[in-house]
Amino acid sequence: MTTRVLYVPANRELDLSRLSESDYQTIASLRGKIGRGDRVLLCLEPAVAGHDEMFVRRRDGKYYASHFAGGGHGTHEIARESDEHKRQKEYWHRAGDDAGFPSTTEFTTSTGSVLDVAIHGPTRTGVEVQLSRINVSTAGKRTARSHRAGWLSLWFTAAERPPKWFHRVPSVGCNHIPWDDLPPRGSAVATGLRRVHPAKCTAQNFDSCPKNNHRHCGGDHPKLRPWAGLTLDHVAGLVPAGQAVPLMTTGRTVYLVPPNDLRLYEGLTGGPARYNPELPPDADRASAKPTHSASHLADSGVECERCGQRLLWKRPGRVLCERCDPIMRLPISPYPL
Repeated sequence: MTTRVLYVPANRELDLSRLSESDYQTIASLRGKIGRGDRVLLCLEPAVAGHDEMFVRRRDGKYYASHFAGGGHGTHEIARESDEHKRQKEYWHRAGDDAGFPSTTEFTTSTGSVLDVAIHGPTRTGVEVQLSRINVSTAGKRTARSHRAGWLSLWFTAAERPPKWFHRVPSVGCNHIPWDDLPPRGSAVATGLRRVHPAKCTAQNFDSCPKNNHRHCGGDHPKLRPWAGLTLDHVAGLVPAGQAVPLMTTGRTVYLVPPNDLRLYEGLTGGPARYNPELPPDADRASAKPTHSASHLADSGVECERCGQRLLWKRPGRVLCERCDPIMRLPISPYPL
């Protein structure tokens, strides 16, 4: 259930779970002022098609946005953004400024999407600091809406366990650090970015040929490995400068890579790999039931977070391959892997 709504009078998308003080006051002031058919506050993912209208109510000192009768999935609490969210936005804002690009918070694009941090570089970059749960479809639609306004969305999470949208839209994570205060510059180590390396199609590099999922062909294929040594401060300069760009793999996962690596990937695969937000990934492919067919393995696109190898099956929460993190801790075999 999404907490994102469209505030129609200003044509702005808002997240009811983390409103700025001014937006909180605006939405709370709608209590008792919205009738059915006014279309002032609209749920972006109604449970029942055509029943997206909401009104504001108050209970026990808290404000809630509720669907009119027949609207489906209950109420959304209207809340101010947390201190953690504020500090993560401040970190990105500071990093963008330090990189030499003017940065602003709570920036509204021409299509109505509200960016947590807007970094005004050659590639206009909108950082989405995401603490609340959203699904892949919502992240994809929001990314496309910002793209239509000329902004590249960069989704950020500090969660230890990557959310479902991670690597389905341009994404970056970081190491586990406290956010009780604003962390020092350079303390947030960036995770999730990749480098592309050519690798021979052999049993040492691939479980099967990435092109046909059968016998190893001996040719060169792209292998994605972590882009190490970066902090969020670096990323706040690289992406707006166009020195880190989103690549979509043949399996429809999205990674930030150097521009030359994107071209290398396209040369090795023989097809385009630049991410197009107007063609979002299959909404909930990551949550589909696992299948063991060869075609599933060839098209899954789920890759190990450590070595870049494709996972054999899409298990919920599974981010490492069997080689990097065996599911069953069996006795050590005398035979090499």
